[in-house]
Amino acid sequence: MLYRNQVDPVDFNSSNLYWGGTSQGIFKLVSLLNYQKKDDDRNLETLGLSQPVMAGNMYAAKDLLKQPPYLFQVAGSAKEQIIFRSYVSDSFKNKKTDDSYGKPLIKDFNIKIIRRKGISILTFEEINANFIKNKFSAKIITKVDKETISIEFPVNHINIKSESKEWQVETGPILFPISKKKESLFNYAPCFIHFNNFKTMDIFFDYPFSNRGFSLRNKGILPKVPCEIKLFA
Repeated sequence: MLYRNQVDPVDFNSSNLYWGGTSQGIFKLVSLLNYQKKDDDRNLETLGLSQPVMAGNMYAAKDLLKQPPYLFQVAGSAKEQIIFRSYVSDSFKNKKTDDSYGKPLIKDFNIKIIRRKGISILTFEEINANFIKNKFSAKIITKVDKETISIEFPVNHINIKSESKEWQVETGPILFPISKKKESLFNYAPCFIHFNNFKTMDIFFDYPFSNRGFSLRNKGILPKVPCEIKLFA
């Protein structure tokens, strides 16, 4: 049987970021950002975001964790990459992060995107019917600096209230453009988002501590951002 709203969302359980070289690495993909450069439909930029992990001293005989400890997260495309570093110990939480940027920064960098068969979720009843299966993902379409972007990501947490037919998604991190730099490029940061309708979202910029030096209002929280939200199961 074919559903009238059948779609092919990203299968985030099977998709990943990886790189080659003498020391190879692979991460689960947790977010996919797409945008067109200079209103050119043929010039689609796609950047992935990895799952964050605690940074380590690779292949060491002892002391495997970096000191001071920090979260390590990779984002980017074959053309450009970013390494996000967020210190987590109390004495370093307010320290400005030591992120790395490069074009390219990592050799043989690749994004492997696997898609799955799914359906569009349009109503509370459809959310409720698919709640226990817990295979939700989403796609958000919005504008940043007059450029249209889309972000795909898994839904890590969703609440429902059957009595009033209310629902709310709270999820992240996702890769979000913060502000445009020279040559039509963005700054990027891992962010968290909340939404309980298909037209607006609340964003917490710069996960986890908002200390990347961006000029962010309201402690990095931006409410009711206009967007189009597509929910999948």
